[in-house]
Amino acid sequence: MKLTVVIILGIIWYQIIAHIGISAGLHRYWTHNSFKAGRIFEIISLYMAVLAGSLSPLGWAATHRMHHATSDTEHDPHSPTHKGFWRVLTSTWSVPDIPKRFVKGLYKNPRMKFFHRHWLKVWFATAVLSFIVSPYFFLSFVLIPWILARVGYGLGNAVTHDEKGAKDVPAMNVLMAGEGYHKQHHDGKRLRLHRFDTTGWLIEKAINLGIFQTKGSE
Repeated sequence: MKLTVVIILGIIWYQIIAHIGISAGLHRYWTHNSFKAGRIFEIISLYMAVLAGSLSPLGWAATHRMHHATSDTEHDPHSPTHKGFWRVLTSTWSVPDIPKRFVKGLYKNPRMKFFHRHWLKVWFATAVLSFIVSPYFFLSFVLIPWILARVGYGLGNAVTHDEKGAKDVPAMNVLMAGEGYHKQHHDGKRLRLHRFDTTGWLIEKAINLGIFQTKGSE
């Protein structure tokens, strides 16, 4: 029974950090600059992204920019057609050579720079401290979300493109916090990809409440 509760809590916590850290944070804020946010959100999103297995947040965002600029070509790091399904599934955001133009603006941010340099220390410290609190807490707070993120976003990268290009795979929303509408994204949508895009819905609510601002706001 205790292990069942731990797994359920781990899945719930994963949904939180996937929505805030990866989808709203790294993807729509850091990669695409879809909205404006303050320093507190930047710190929280970067920390949650590290917990979700992003490795270097700067590497994640730069890799995704590279993916958009070279989509469905041999230079696309997420192309299952050119890189192979299993390589895309398992490599996730590990790209050995990212051109400097894709990190433009990212490295100037001191919070991004900190998490880029120290992401492993941050993740390891969190893992150790959570294990000291309780092995069960470690499972739900660190290990289960990390596994779900690596599998979910890795699989998402592998199945949302084929030889015809980007495609929507709504079933992936369960593991990707609304990112299953990938064709909509490649067609130009950056803030909310679909009416059932949960991350986009949360961002819009935050804008309405004044927590975030649209890019046109002062």
